[in-house]
Amino acid sequence: MTDMPGRNPRMAARIASAPVRYPYTFVVAGDSGAWPDPTADAIFSQLLRQIARLDPPPVFFANLGDFAGPGTPERHEHYLRLVDELPVPDVCIVGNHDLDDRGAAGAWARVHGPRNFRFAYGHTCFVALDAAPGDVGELDIDASAGVAGPDDEALAFLADSLETAAEPHRIVLMHAPPRFGDRYAPHPEWGFDLREEAFLELVRRHDVGLVCCAHALFFDHHVHDGTHFVISGGGGTGLCSHVRGICTPGEGRPEDRGAVFHAVAITVTEAGAVSGRVLQAFDRVDGHARIAFGDREA
Repeated sequence: MTDMPGRNPRMAARIASAPVRYPYTFVVAGDSGAWPDPTADAIFSQLLRQIARLDPPPVFFANLGDFAGPGTPERHEHYLRLVDELPVPDVCIVGNHDLDDRGAAGAWARVHGPRNFRFAYGHTCFVALDAAPGDVGELDIDASAGVAGPDDEALAFLADSLETAAEPHRIVLMHAPPRFGDRYAPHPEWGFDLREEAFLELVRRHDVGLVCCAHALFFDHHVHDGTHFVISGGGGTGLCSHVRGICTPGEGRPEDRGAVFHAVAITVTEAGAVSGRVLQAFDRVDGHARIAFGDREA
């Protein structure tokens, strides 16, 4: 993998070669730049400043997609300027709006490298997966026959990565989440249903501890068959108009969720237990989190 062209393989090599410590933290956020928007840039830049102040510093930051829409070289260059001063490695996961331009696939390959890749840190294998719905060069997603997520090639890559990983713990990073029935109603298009069962079977069979996604424009967390699913789609572009503010347990759902601009700091222990906290944009208290989740062991 380190011999492949592109920025992601170089960043992955930095992560893999970093000194290993437990517990460790990494940060995710998505939907920071689905289209050119100075307001979104300002929100995302503020989140980056919050990430840079975390102590101890995270091992890496992962943008979960829709950060360089429509996917032109100029938009990728703009994004890289935004993250240039981030003091930790960062990797990029492809989103559907990063492929809106007809030349977006080539631009992605030249700047970032493969859309499916894997890397390791300590005892954890991270698999970055192309789960961008829609077609390259098309802005709108045709959901009449269902919403696509990982295609056959991506699922084959995921299966091989999980089967051959030497590390005992596994985490998947991707853009669109599984649909999970009506979980994202009234926005069913925010989750994929095509090949959903095949994806969830791979996750269950290989004991994946955590799947991080974006695409849905809010924060959401739940556990399915023992796997944490975190949705972080509040990086700056927009927010869900049907979920307002922070919804806490006891208000109709057993989990916290919220339509807030945010990133998520995720901590993994030496035993593989997962916990996380939501870093809300412009919060004046470093490390403060109104939403948190995690295994009891964490």
